Formats: sequence, structure tokens, C-alpha cells
Amino acid sequence: MTRLWRAIQSSHWAVYFSAWILGLVLVGTLLGAILFPLGGILLHAERSSQVLMIRGARFGSFYFLIWAPAIALAASVMRAYRRKYPDAEKR
Repeated sequence: MTRLWRAIQSSHWAVYFSAWILGLVLVGTLLGAILFPLGGILLHAERSSQVLMIRGARFGSFYFLIWAPAIALAASVMRAYRRKYPDAEKR
């Protein structure tokens, strides 16, 4: 039972890391899906709003997927450091 409990405790970092990545990609997808049609309206694009929304979702998710692992890694390391040294930021 102790071995299982240690495995569960150590795996929560993978879940935290994955949640950051999925959350950031979702934000990028939503921003792209909203901003691309708005840009198309402002620039009088020849494509339909649906095509622009799909394309914006694809581009937004791709760009956020590029940056998401680095941001997730930094957030995970910061969280681990704060848990290990809770008084470090009070100095």
C-alpha cells in the first residue's frame, strides 16, 4: 500500500503539468476562434465566418501548444519550490 501511495503522490505533478497544457491550448483555441472572424470582418475577408473560425481555432491551438509545455514546466517547478520552501518568498 505504501508503494501505491507514493506512486499516486508523485504522479500528481504529471496531472498538474498536463492540466496546464490542456488549459492553455483550450485558451488558444477559443481566442483563435473568436479573433479570426473578427479580423475577417474588419479586413473584409472573402472567406466565410465559419471557415475563419475553424482556421483560427487551428492556428490558435497550434501557437499555444508551442508555448504551453514551457509555461507548464515553469509553473510546476515554481509550485514545487513554493511547497518545499514556503518561507523563501517572505524574505
